[in-house]
Amino acid sequence: MTVERIGVAGAGTMGAGIAQLAVLGRFETRLHDPDRQALATGEERLRAALAKGAGRGRWGREEAEAASARLVAASDLAELAGCDLVIEAAPEELALKRELFARLSGSCGPEAILATNTSSLSVTAIAAAVERPERVCGMHFFNPPTVMRLVEVVAGDETAPEVADAVAGVAERMGRTTVRAADEIGFIANRCARPFSLEALRMLGDRIATVAQIDTIARIGGGFRMGPFELMDLVGVDVNFEVARSFWEQSFHEPRWQPHPIQAKMVAAGRLGRKSGHGYYEYGT
Repeated sequence: MTVERIGVAGAGTMGAGIAQLAVLGRFETRLHDPDRQALATGEERLRAALAKGAGRGRWGREEAEAASARLVAASDLAELAGCDLVIEAAPEELALKRELFARLSGSCGPEAILATNTSSLSVTAIAAAVERPERVCGMHFFNPPTVMRLVEVVAGDETAPEVADAVAGVAERMGRTTVRAADEIGFIANRCARPFSLEALRMLGDRIATVAQIDTIARIGGGFRMGPFELMDLVGVDVNFEVARSFWEQSFHEPRWQPHPIQAKMVAAGRLGRKSGHGYYEYGT
């Protein structure tokens, strides 16, 4: 399968980052978001990142200009028609993703590959919304996608082998390292990460240690680049909570995956991490 034109549905942090990797990978790229302001912000952020990278010597100025020229902002989902691959970067809600995939299936035609950036939901369940589920595959980038080099390629129950191979090839052309993961709760990386964050939350809730103490131990004693609370602030406290809830629901409330009340309180208070200026740490404005 040949992929030369990519659509990205969702222009937030993840979507814009994925689109940046696509244009630098020399793919013609269409970035879509139903929110015109979000689309404008995502496009602006992406073009600024290309210029900034050239200024820092990460790539040449001509390369940045060529990459920027490959980007087209698409305010209407129908503008993704003609894309060989569309990568969905919508919020982590099964009903929302299934509705989006049903619409993409109608707009993009039967030959387009539809990839979901879900971090914990079933690829098979998402694919059930389209007429040709064999064209659906998981393509899980990590936050921020321009820095994190891993992509989990997840085949659903009906994903065609050549579709998974094509998705892996695209990720590798974007400069990412791919790992094939089974379509099980949380795949591989998030399955490993859940105990890291949940046990840290339990220790905080039980007043065993402070946020700073737990992060310091994880970094210095455990050798992690970031502590669990620093990581949750980077990814988004709300995103982490949604993933935790997804694990909890999909496992039929298996005790080890139970979210912590601290997560719900943080989200309710709007303390979402770096993006809101205040999470487990203060970041200013």
